[in-house]
Amino acid sequence: MEQFHFLVGEFKKNSPFIPAAASAQLFAWFEQVGERVDRYGSKTGKVVKFSQKNYEKTLFAPDADSISLYSPRVVPPDDIDEWANCDVLALYSNSSSLMLAIHASKLSLAQLFQCAEGISGLLDHCDYVYGYSETLGYGTGYAGGYRIIDEAHPYVPASSDPGNNWGAIKRNGLQYEHIRDVYPINIFSQSRLDALPPDRQQALRKAMQAYGSSNTQDGRTHWILSGEEQATARSDLQAHAMLGSLIDPRNR
Repeated sequence: MEQFHFLVGEFKKNSPFIPAAASAQLFAWFEQVGERVDRYGSKTGKVVKFSQKNYEKTLFAPDADSISLYSPRVVPPDDIDEWANCDVLALYSNSSSLMLAIHASKLSLAQLFQCAEGISGLLDHCDYVYGYSETLGYGTGYAGGYRIIDEAHPYVPASSDPGNNWGAIKRNGLQYEHIRDVYPINIFSQSRLDALPPDRQQALRKAMQAYGSSNTQDGRTHWILSGEEQATARSDLQAHAMLGSLIDPRNR
């Protein structure tokens, strides 16, 4: 199946939802990656053709708490789910996170991050950012902490799923005791690192020194890894039971 690159930013506690600012940042990101917004998520949950007037009614509705934007369709309507019929999408949920996704043929994962980082304010509310590559369906579900089944990720009875596992960690309020996983791109605010239990914080700092490259920029620690380094770092940190995506809630 076709691959997409994802960048997910998990919000700080009590981050404000400022619709006009969030919307402007997402539109700027679309422009930065060379795409236009063609459709959006309406207040009924349907993906509809973009109209500035109707979009603003949705955006500024009193109960609005999310934004979803989509690039033009890539196949005729009804061939696939409307939300998945695109090469670029952005989801902003006040209650959870920011997700940016783009077809792998358009940008590399590193370029996706660079474009997002270049939009003033877009990542400011995030205390934990990570990037990965996946199929569009599974990768989107994974970002939200649940599983979307597709051809590359069929349902396997009685098996745990990394997306579901992190979703359970967050529902139980335990996310600050863990990191989600080790990704090619990992970015932590200082408060996010400080929230880890001391032994896990020390293990993560040792891993960041031993594998890949790490540096601090504007109060955030950036940790970038290649595939082999990523696998080794994951193995080391898993020994400390700190990777939430790999913890089956049924075994807690």
